[in-house]
Amino acid sequence: MTQEGTVRAHRERFWREHGFGRGGGYDDPWATASFGGIPYTVPNSKRRAEALRVHDLHHLVTGYGTDWTGESEIAAWELGSGGAGRYPYAWLIAVFGFVIGVLALPLRTLRAFALGRRSRNLYRAPTIEPILDLQLLRVRRRLLPAHPDGVRLSDLPRFVALSLLAVPVGLALLATTPALVLLSAARTGCPCRARLSAG
Repeated sequence: MTQEGTVRAHRERFWREHGFGRGGGYDDPWATASFGGIPYTVPNSKRRAEALRVHDLHHLVTGYGTDWTGESEIAAWELGSGGAGRYPYAWLIAVFGFVIGVLALPLRTLRAFALGRRSRNLYRAPTIEPILDLQLLRVRRRLLPAHPDGVRLSDLPRFVALSLLAVPVGLALLATTPALVLLSAARTGCPCRARLSAG
C-alpha cells in the first residue's frame, strides 16, 4: 500500500479491503470473531470499539496483516511498544495473539517485539481524532524507528520473560473460546462485523 494520503483515507481503504463495512463496524452492537475458521459473536462494547479504533491504526502504521500471522506480529509489536494502556480488551487480544505467535512463529514474533521496543504506539494518546488527518507517512515516522536494527541481545531476556508470563494467560483465554463459539451458535441473524481476534 502506498504511504501517500491521510490516515483517515488509508483507514477507509483498510475497512473496504477487509470487509469491515462503512465506519469500520465500531458502532455495531455485536461483532464477529473467528477461531480456527469458526466464527462466533461477541458484544461490541464501547471499550472494545475504542480499543479497535487504535488497533486498526497500528495495522496501518506497521503494515502487519489481519491474518493470524499479522495479528501475532502486531500483538508482539503492541506489547513491545508499551502495551495497551487503559484498554483491557486490547491487553487481552495482544496477549492472546502474542502467545499464538510464540507457539507458532517465534522468530517473526520476536522480530515484531524487538521492533516494538524501539517504537511508540497510540494507546496512550488522549484521542486519535487529530491523527486521522495527518499523512500516514508522518505518523509512521513519529511512531517507528528511523533505522530498525533487528533483534538486539537485550531483547531476548525480555521476550523470554514475557513469553513465560503470557503463555499461561493465553492458554486460559484459548480454553474459553469453545464456550464462546457454543454460546454464539444460539444467535442467528445478527448483523455482525467480521474481525479476526480472540473475541
